[in-house]
Amino acid sequence: MDNDLLLEKIIEVHRASRERYGYPRVHQALRQKGIVCGRNRVARIMRENGIAARMARRFKRHSHRHELFRGSTNLLLEREPTTSPNQVWVGDITYIRVGPKWSYLSTVMDRHTRQIIGWSFSEERSAALVREALLMAMQSHQPTPETIFHSDQGCEYASKEYRHVLEEFGLRVSMSRKGHCWDNAYMGSFYHTLKTEMVYFHKFNDLAEATAYIMEYIRFYNSERLHSGLNYRTPNQAAREAA
Repeated sequence: MDNDLLLEKIIEVHRASRERYGYPRVHQALRQKGIVCGRNRVARIMRENGIAARMARRFKRHSHRHELFRGSTNLLLEREPTTSPNQVWVGDITYIRVGPKWSYLSTVMDRHTRQIIGWSFSEERSAALVREALLMAMQSHQPTPETIFHSDQGCEYASKEYRHVLEEFGLRVSMSRKGHCWDNAYMGSFYHTLKTEMVYFHKFNDLAEATAYIMEYIRFYNSERLHSGLNYRTPNQAAREAA
């Protein structure tokens, strides 16, 4: 397995651990998945890409994150399917390789129409990244007091900075259950499509180049790509018909 593919697998394991794993546990998790690699190699790749356990900072803000997570449940579990736009928005973060490093894409999708209504792309994975994606969604779509915003339990979505925006606009907070990736399957499906249809075909040299490709793909996805989950309509067409 080449280093780029191994790095992708390392990031998957690291994210699944909520960034708590250092290289020894990442190495063991990879072995359990049947991925043969040396412990020193895993340590080197993690070190070169700035991937490390959040041990020190986790203790410092553990109480804060615990309180936020404890007050957030998955509001989608017992909810009926959506019947119109702006009932449920979902958000997540994925990683895209730019040059020798990884950059991060945050998106907001209307679950009913599958439209990508907000996005942000940056070299830093932070609360500012997810906040900018949400603010873009707010500029073109009008949530109601009943609108649910659903995400996973990533630290960016639990930050005070991001929660302040949610509260300011009156969105209801919903979070996936720990270890249940399918709770946010709609966003996972979009990221899979984005990567297999566009990202994996390109080698981005800088952030500006990657951003241009992402902008064009989101435009294509919303306005041209036929979506099987929408009876082969485009997201924009589904939004117009629901208006």
